[in-house]
Amino acid sequence: VLEDEALPKAKQILKLISVHGGALEDFLRQARSLFPDPSDLVLVLRELLRRKDLEEIVRKKLESLLKHVEEQTDPKTLKAGINCALKARLFGKTLSLKPGLLRASYRQFIQSESHEVEIYSDWIASYGYQRRLVVLDFIEGSLLTDIDANDASCSRLEFGQLLRRLTQLKMLRSADLLFVSTLLSYSFTKAFNAEESSWLLLMLSLLQQPHEVDSLLADIIGLNALLLSHKEHASFLQIFYQVCKAIPSSLFYEEYWQEELLMALRSMTDIAYKHEMAEQRRTIEKLS
Repeated sequence: VLEDEALPKAKQILKLISVHGGALEDFLRQARSLFPDPSDLVLVLRELLRRKDLEEIVRKKLESLLKHVEEQTDPKTLKAGINCALKARLFGKTLSLKPGLLRASYRQFIQSESHEVEIYSDWIASYGYQRRLVVLDFIEGSLLTDIDANDASCSRLEFGQLLRRLTQLKMLRSADLLFVSTLLSYSFTKAFNAEESSWLLLMLSLLQQPHEVDSLLADIIGLNALLLSHKEHASFLQIFYQVCKAIPSSLFYEEYWQEELLMALRSMTDIAYKHEMAEQRRTIEKLS
């Protein structure tokens, strides 16, 4: 149970129900005010029903309340919330985050139809780019726990699809780390922009809109590009071409987009190289 002060709140539910009279809807409303998340409420009600010292009338009320909550809640949401709760608490402590937020992310993941790049970007927006790697670890751990649970949230077919999506997300994480670390290993790239988050955003943007590579690069490099010599410009584009080539094509919204991106970068590199050659000729002419 992820709700704070779960034990005193559970005792409060038992106390309310032990008072004879009152409609089921009233009990339900009060119970939900104490445990807003249905997964928490179901776990608490199930635990209360395990008590052997319950009066029969109290037991029946609890059973009716539990049945009502289970019937009103989407089964996938309910089961996923229960199965990932322990992971959410553990990772919440690691990340200094409310575990309920992590639980919500797992529920969204198993029901999302968005592209993996969008899912990854949403995690960055929600948790910050510094936590993106650990959030994916949480999602992976929760999914594997859910698969092994006695009452899993999804069918085998659905889990198969989710495991494929998880593989794509892990591939995206690896590509992200390689892309950013390679670029920031060059001093002149750091001189353009030393922020890891900026280069990460650039890569994610290229996967979604590679045709905007000119403007996307301009946003990252900005006016610093004007200070480059043509040789430095060509060198940067050659490095940038290689890191883009290293991204698996399956991560792009459309696989053929990678080749279009590389074609655009080859064209930009050719232009920069021609400018570099012209610059060298002018330098030689001045010396002679």
